[in-house]
Amino acid sequence: MHENLLLIEDLRTFLKPEQILSDRDSLIFYGRDWIKDFEPRPSVIVFPETTDEVAQIIRACAARNVAVVPSGGRTGLSGGATACNGEVVVSLERMRRIVEVSSIDRTMRCQAGVALERVQLEAEKNGLYFPVDFSSRGSSHIGGNIATNAGGIRVIRYGNIRDWVVGLQVVTGTGEILNLNGSLFKNNTGLDLRGLFIGSEGLLGIITECTLRLTTRPGEVVRVMCALTDVNAVLPLLSFCRSRLRDLSAFEFMEGSAAQEVISRRSLRDPFANQYSTYVLVECEQNDPGSKELVESTFGEAYESGLIQDVVISNSVAQAQELMNIRDLIGETLASHYTLHKNDISVPVPTIPPFLAELHTSLADAYPHYRVLVFGHVGDGNLHINVLKPDDISDASFWESCRESDERVFSVVTKYGGSISAEHGVGMLKKEFLHHSRSAAEIALMRGIKAVFDPLGILNPGKVLPDC
Repeated sequence: MHENLLLIEDLRTFLKPEQILSDRDSLIFYGRDWIKDFEPRPSVIVFPETTDEVAQIIRACAARNVAVVPSGGRTGLSGGATACNGEVVVSLERMRRIVEVSSIDRTMRCQAGVALERVQLEAEKNGLYFPVDFSSRGSSHIGGNIATNAGGIRVIRYGNIRDWVVGLQVVTGTGEILNLNGSLFKNNTGLDLRGLFIGSEGLLGIITECTLRLTTRPGEVVRVMCALTDVNAVLPLLSFCRSRLRDLSAFEFMEGSAAQEVISRRSLRDPFANQYSTYVLVECEQNDPGSKELVESTFGEAYESGLIQDVVISNSVAQAQELMNIRDLIGETLASHYTLHKNDISVPVPTIPPFLAELHTSLADAYPHYRVLVFGHVGDGNLHINVLKPDDISDASFWESCRESDERVFSVVTKYGGSISAEHGVGMLKKEFLHHSRSAAEIALMRGIKAVFDPLGILNPGKVLPDC
């Protein structure tokens, strides 16, 4: 604690008073992400405005051997931005400048604290498009998106954010500033250090600036809500859509129980007269003449053949948004009305139906009174598992049983060749389960790589890598 007090005095030599906060409310607010499993206990929050200030902060912390937790929009769900042991939280929220948008090479250079939604809007203002998208777009920062290799609803067409990062500026654990790849599209000069920082969850350095690739704006989208008999009908529908629809941009799966929670809790209009066990939301871009007619004929054929049980096709921008809201608001709605334990996993797409059957059976055997709701991005195998706390058990008992249930979930994930984290990261929540997805040799190599960029081990300690 003495070193922390001395460190604050060091920070005051180059940061303005308003860039340093240590009051209790600020420590709690900036000391955690969306997950509430861990108690935040940072020592101070700092708000750099430039990469040079980030480097100075890291050098000051290294000199005092005080740990650092990078912080963006704090929308993560794995504890990756939580500071539990007196760390300095480095918030990037003041680093929100868009430096340049180039229509020539279709790139955007911006600081790490720019919100994803602002990146999207700035691209649109320049007649371009940034396709990575998910429900926390208004809060999450682009730097945090890159640090967790965020995916979202359009991975089936556009890939993860890794596919849209041209260059990065980062500060390592020694306070060294690295400019990785600049704005080059081709650079075959040895190891791609830029790639190491994408998805690294703050273990290797703090991302302070990025250059993003932009693309052509698509046409308006048409959205289609399909009702299916059960989950076994989902993959045949996916194959059918891929064979017919060139501009398929999203293919989202919802168990009926998850969709009905949103419809009832949000007083949304149910698109169907009857309720079904399984829903799929399909999105297609209308980039060519006749695109809408092709969508209508495709889903008409799917209905006539019995591939789907019912279907609603959007006829306006407003109706398209109504259909998207049923999928987009599931996570937020469940979090607002329940104490719940969330898991974000992925499995190979062809294994989704048997995986879900075994998952539900395993959890029902151990916790027959728990409700389990699943939804996700079928096109890339990413499923979100939500376990809802029953009213008749305490929070403490629920969280204890959830840790036991995680072992069951991840064992099934491992059996089907999946990953324990698809897009939310490992953080603190899943680090002790990392062996389900990574071999001992891989984990050892990760430790070695971290030691190169962060020799003192001050960057986001206690995250991702299991305790020795």
